[in-house]
Amino acid sequence: MTSFSIVTINWNNLAGLTKTYESVAAQTYRNFRWIVIDGASNDGSVEWLKELKDDHAEITSERDKGIYDAMNKGLVKASETPGYTLFLNSGDTFYDESVLEKVAKAVSEAEHPPKYVYGDYYLQNAAGVLRAASAKKIDRLMMGMPSSHQAMYFENEHLRTVRFRENYKLSADYCMIVEFLHGLDLSKVVLQLKTPLCVFDTTGISQQRRFDALKEDMQIRRNYMKLSSAKASVLYLLHYVHTHTKLVRAALGR
Repeated sequence: MTSFSIVTINWNNLAGLTKTYESVAAQTYRNFRWIVIDGASNDGSVEWLKELKDDHAEITSERDKGIYDAMNKGLVKASETPGYTLFLNSGDTFYDESVLEKVAKAVSEAEHPPKYVYGDYYLQNAAGVLRAASAKKIDRLMMGMPSSHQAMYFENEHLRTVRFRENYKLSADYCMIVEFLHGLDLSKVVLQLKTPLCVFDTTGISQQRRFDALKEDMQIRRNYMKLSSAKASVLYLLHYVHTHTKLVRAALGR
């Protein structure tokens, strides 16, 4: 029976934390751990967690050095047990109450035991407006994230071999995925699901500083995907224009 470790990072986001918990608690598939890594919040999150009565919850609250330090703490704890790890941070939710059930079923029916499972997702802005987004094929990893990390499931034994590189302040998740998949036979160990798996809260720092993240993506392609500086720069320019165009269209209401 497939088991899941759901890692939630929180810092002073009680409203987001409770929203995420409600989504986790509503899952029909119950073979999971909910691992909360709180950064010593002072907004009531710690008190709420102390009052929480849920056997699935494993809670740590202590100061950290930033989001990826906290995610590494969660990664280490989550990968101690067999199964798959999902990073679902405060404010993020499952798409519906049957997501874990669908993922577990897909894993059990896969021809080869998958190391990496991912799917489609929804983006939610500060106004609560949802926008559907489709996952990219894994052979387009060079172009960027194949999906949002909230829609990705990492097999725990292999997950132990990587970490989020904390020198990247915005794109460490992209770098981790690149390193996680390096050397694997992607045709056998990657499972893409054509169904929405999560709702991603886009009010986070990496969305606000998207152009800075593009620069980190370029460095990751050079350092870990061994792209030439010229090719990495071309991809950076293409992504820069695309991102700028999206921002302009959004500002114009198109």
